[in-house]
Amino acid sequence: MNIYVLFFLAILLFSGCISFEQRNEVAQLKGSYNYEFYKNHIEDYKLTTVAHWAHGKISDVLLSNPANPKQSDSQFLKEALWRLKNPSQTEPHQDYVAPEFARLAWRAIQVIDWTHKLHEQLYDIMADSKIAPDEKKYWIDRAVDYYLSEPDVAFSPAPFEEVVMKRVKLMRQPWFKSFRNHWPKTIELFWIFHWWHPVVYETQILFPGSEAQRKAILKVNELFFDKALLTPTNRMLLSREVMPRFSNLSPESANIFDNLHMFHGVVYDILASPKVEDKRKEIYKIIDLMVVRPGDRTLAQNFPTPHPEFDPLGYPLWLKKGSGEMGRIMGHAMNISHEVK
Repeated sequence: MNIYVLFFLAILLFSGCISFEQRNEVAQLKGSYNYEFYKNHIEDYKLTTVAHWAHGKISDVLLSNPANPKQSDSQFLKEALWRLKNPSQTEPHQDYVAPEFARLAWRAIQVIDWTHKLHEQLYDIMADSKIAPDEKKYWIDRAVDYYLSEPDVAFSPAPFEEVVMKRVKLMRQPWFKSFRNHWPKTIELFWIFHWWHPVVYETQILFPGSEAQRKAILKVNELFFDKALLTPTNRMLLSREVMPRFSNLSPESANIFDNLHMFHGVVYDILASPKVEDKRKEIYKIIDLMVVRPGDRTLAQNFPTPHPEFDPLGYPLWLKKGSGEMGRIMGHAMNISHEVK
């Protein structure tokens, strides 16, 4: 490269006109269970590829600033439904499906993909019939330890109440509900995915045998298409509601996944909001608030399980109506706010 070009780039960099981020990644933790979920539950794995495509792709769609959000909302849902019938064979990294967003906020891509790797690890552990049920927790804790060893990109294992409500102060943010208000069909699709992810864990814990687990997860897939897509939930469900047994087995991972799911929504709110000019700065501020802090692991178990006998092979009415844990938590926050005033 010409020395004058290098000199010009150096001036731009130090003047703040452009910025570079180191694109380091951490390898997946090795274990005898790796890829067991893919081998045993390929139909369900393909659903994962669509869920993660949708979560990444919508970021680039929002960055394009569509002139008609309602029309774009319908178009995005239409494409997502097509992909559910024609899923990819492997899971795409976020920067493959959201290159514009990756250029804007690479660290956000890192925290999402790093947490997706934990998802895969735990699915694999639960799918491995060679690991006895009473040994699962050891391997799950090992995977969580490895995940949290990268504190810059690991979501906190503290509960939603602590991370999202106290630290982020979600309901006080000027961008709150920007995405939900203008993309109602797409957000319902994401709520379905956030029901489905934990329900798979709960199914795995209730049906540990390989053949019994396979049959049960196929029933979950039927629920996804025959019930959830037709009558979606009216809110983001928390892990404690639809995987109570797994949440008690691994409260840290339950909270990590809740925080990931809410982070997706926060990012979409920021990208959709005209009130946020420096979107990268705002997203990075949120990441700093949501990543693990010293002492967070001692808070992990601090949540209720309102439906301890929940059947993951059913789709009860309360999933679609009522306020659930999200409504309880936000209602409590509003009451505290009124008391302060």
